Amino acid sequence: MVNFAVSKQRRTMRKIFAITFFYLLSSVVLINCAQPSRGSRKPVTSIDFQSSGKDFRIGDKITILLKTKIRGGSFKKAELFIDQKSVFTSSNPESSYVIETSGLNSGTHQVKVVATRDDGENGENFADLVLLSDVKPVKYGFKIVNSYAHNPDHFTQGLEIHNGYLFEGTGREGKSGIFKENLTTGKILQQHNLEEQYFGEGITILNDKLYELTYKSRIGFVYDLNSFKLLKTWTFKSEEGWGLTNDGSSLIMSDGTEFLTYIDPTTFNVIKSLQVCDNVKIIKNLNELEYINGEIWANIWLTNQIVRIDPKTGKVTGEIDLTGLQGNAILNQNPDEDVLNGIAFDPVKNKIYVTGKLWPKLFEIELTAR
Repeated sequence: MVNFAVSKQRRTMRKIFAITFFYLLSSVVLINCAQPSRGSRKPVTSIDFQSSGKDFRIGDKITILLKTKIRGGSFKKAELFIDQKSVFTSSNPESSYVIETSGLNSGTHQVKVVATRDDGENGENFADLVLLSDVKPVKYGFKIVNSYAHNPDHFTQGLEIHNGYLFEGTGREGKSGIFKENLTTGKILQQHNLEEQYFGEGITILNDKLYELTYKSRIGFVYDLNSFKLLKTWTFKSEEGWGLTNDGSSLIMSDGTEFLTYIDPTTFNVIKSLQVCDNVKIIKNLNELEYINGEIWANIWLTNQIVRIDPKTGKVTGEIDLTGLQGNAILNQNPDEDVLNGIAFDPVKNKIYVTGKLWPKLFEIELTAR
């Protein structure tokens, strides 16, 4: 009786195992059948840039090699796009195209290839092509022409000269404001304090209005220039607001990256974006801005450098080294606080003024050759 029970139990277990195995095998088959066949996979194209130099610059001839792999079906074509514009089509799975870069701006360009099989199935691949400037920046030093009193409590974020007066925007929560000051004495003639939650940033003056950015609130303010009465607020898409200037028709904004954004001063729509490069690298940390004689000048945050930028191409045409100026201001020398920041230009007298955050002096300077 014992042997019979054991035998029966074993047969039962084998039967259960067989049934379980069958269902497991069926599930695997069904899962595999649900997967797409290898032949239905999208075409995959590799993008390889080739040039004689390590870095790419405007004016270089750059060869793009395209190699497409097809699994199932036949290759039909590969189409190449640069900045969303179709520039080349090939019916060969391995092809090349030479980019003439002389007509492109400096900065990052999107390269896209779309490969298509004969059944219409296509696959896309993307790559970034970074073009540095073909211009070697002119190097400048400086000399101090005059120095004037500057409020050492002002965390300078924006600086303007208008009708002989100094206009200043300051930062830090609870201490931000806009000021109209006597240029030579630093005396405050008029001011407007921001609400405590706002960290003030760059300012600019256009058509009797003063425009101001905030740091992380993504809000800008528009004031009547004469009364400092708030006229309106506006919002911007950048995560942060840093510097602000204008070219007479558009606001030009920096956000701490290498990009300058052109904004319509009425609708606040973005007009265009400009990426700033020199002949060696992309220039990030663009901060306070000033438009001077057809150029954009920008402080580079945490450095003693000001760069001169071609507003049409984003190329850096000049570099101004203000090393040593900070020592003339007699500061606490806190590298995270009292840094160079503030450029103002008097277009009537053709004079340039610079200062820094918490600096007790404002300097009139002239550029010197290096």
